[in-house]
Amino acid sequence: MKKEIIAIVGLGYWGTIVTNTIVKLNIFKKIYIHDSDIAKKSIIKKKFRRKVTPTTIKEIISNNSIKNVFLATPPKKNFELLKKLIKAKKNILIEKPGLINKSHYKIIKKMLRINKNKLSFGYIYIYNNYIRFIKKIINSKSLGEIRYINFQRQNFGPIRNKVSAAFDLATHDVSILYYLLKKKIKLNKAVNHDILNKKNYDISFLNLSAGKIKIDINVSWLNPEKIRKIIIIGSKKMLLYDEMNEKKPIQIYNNYVTFPKIDKFTKDYFNHSRYIFKGSSIGIKLTNKRPLNEEIKEFIKKNKTITDIVFSQNVIQTISKK
Repeated sequence: MKKEIIAIVGLGYWGTIVTNTIVKLNIFKKIYIHDSDIAKKSIIKKKFRRKVTPTTIKEIISNNSIKNVFLATPPKKNFELLKKLIKAKKNILIEKPGLINKSHYKIIKKMLRINKNKLSFGYIYIYNNYIRFIKKIINSKSLGEIRYINFQRQNFGPIRNKVSAAFDLATHDVSILYYLLKKKIKLNKAVNHDILNKKNYDISFLNLSAGKIKIDINVSWLNPEKIRKIIIIGSKKMLLYDEMNEKKPIQIYNNYVTFPKIDKFTKDYFNHSRYIFKGSSIGIKLTNKRPLNEEIKEFIKKNKTITDIVFSQNVIQTISKK
């Protein structure tokens, strides 16, 4: 594959990780970096030395040899930046949530059609081996009919001041839902708490549904314990994905519940233990590829990625309904 040139815009927490990943991938001929904070740009340049070249937005836009841009900038800046980059015929990989204003999607979609650019959104969990394995399990019908899914994504920080916990964290889980289920997802109710900042919620409880499937998402950046779990309840089996479990992140349980078909209320009806079946369980550990590496490589290789503008629009519209 011919090596291309890429520019990274935004050198904050995630932009620094992206820069480190792109340098180590060694698939680009040249790597440009830019941040409006000159000190940040200087730190990154000092760290990577000759492997990166500081530049400006004007240079990125005007330099025709720069075909690819990774945007790791605050969501409120993205709309104007995207318009300039799309007009300049750049292919763009933008960190999620990317665009948080629903009306902006229509404008950007029209511009993409006219300019024929590639725009991909950085929903990194779609490139996680375990999430892809769970999709295969669901598609195989081995869990039976999916009835309920529960997401728990909590930690102490990092705390954002530009977006809420729902936009920062729950977008991961909603993106996973769209990838796993390929169904329209409806937000039924949201309960939010603003503990630190009245402008942005720190804790969110979201109740959703996808057809008959009931879904709950709980996100927080104010939990002293780091929790990242997905629980899937099927009619035949149950699945637990615990990202913090390094030995066996996935557990599949041969557990299920049946309810007796009886016409009368009897003592037997309330003997629930007779209808709860607990079977054996198996633990699964995969060789996990680095999701960010896979995301960047797919962006370069493919004309269309999974996490395109329609995918992101679905995620943001779902989160924004309440």
